[in-house]
Amino acid sequence: MHELDVCLELLLDWLADERGRRFEIERTEEPAPGVLAAIATDGAQRLAAAVHPLLEPTRNDAWASNRERLEVQIASGPAGGYALWLPPGADLPVGGAEEEKLVRLVREVASTLEPGQRADVPVPATIYIKKQQDEGALMSVSGGLNRHWARLSERAKGSYDVDSTRIHRLPDSAEHVDRLCETVWERAAAIEGVGQWVEIDTIDAWTVQRLAGAEGFAIIGRPPEEMTDLGLAVRRNLRRLLAAATPRLHESGAEVKAIVAAGYYAHMEDEGATTAMRGYDPALYAGLDFVCLAADGLVKPLMEARVARA
Repeated sequence: MHELDVCLELLLDWLADERGRRFEIERTEEPAPGVLAAIATDGAQRLAAAVHPLLEPTRNDAWASNRERLEVQIASGPAGGYALWLPPGADLPVGGAEEEKLVRLVREVASTLEPGQRADVPVPATIYIKKQQDEGALMSVSGGLNRHWARLSERAKGSYDVDSTRIHRLPDSAEHVDRLCETVWERAAAIEGVGQWVEIDTIDAWTVQRLAGAEGFAIIGRPPEEMTDLGLAVRRNLRRLLAAATPRLHESGAEVKAIVAAGYYAHMEDEGATTAMRGYDPALYAGLDFVCLAADGLVKPLMEARVARA
């Protein structure tokens, strides 16, 4: 199963659950490399859908081969269709104990899911805290906890560097973040001398979901080195895919036309595709009913024609 197949399934599920339109796939094809096109019907109308990645296909052949190997290995576990969404910057292990642990964790979490559900895979991660000064009240934070630096600084007694670069996605649970902040404060306060440091064992939350209408396993993501300058790449590639997909969808003759892009974000609220869409001429996607983003196991409409809501 490919990441584009996952995004097509999510689009169809979203149309059924959120818009009351249950389409069944009649046929699929690849009109261009790295593009999936589908025709589906709900009995009254036909849907033409185009699925594109929001980034170019990876140029890292070794990483891609390792991903395929892990997909096959994990797929030999629980029956059904599943997708693992890598948070930006996270890398896949290659052999050894880390790989064995990841495969076991993904299988364990996946086996608990019902079709349509998603959950966090608790990948082990470490935070490092180093005391820089006795004076001040500042925690300089890098990595996944960076958005909470002001909150962490409120109770800091001294100046600290907090290295949370091994965290790429925090769980959605506010309780988890609260407990983690408490641990950071407690461990930082226990550091006696400037220049000393401590470690905190925690988790990096990767998203796994069970698909309702597919079989197999897909890992959705890109190598860490290809996730830099994401905003620029999204603006460029989204424009390009809209320009390529819109004419093909109109040529299909289907009554409903949709594009879904595979995005690579830690959380849906982090996505930059909405901002990119606002800068485009609407003529670029005129006549389409839906332009959607799939990321972290969810679907978000970037554009929805009024007639499509009826």
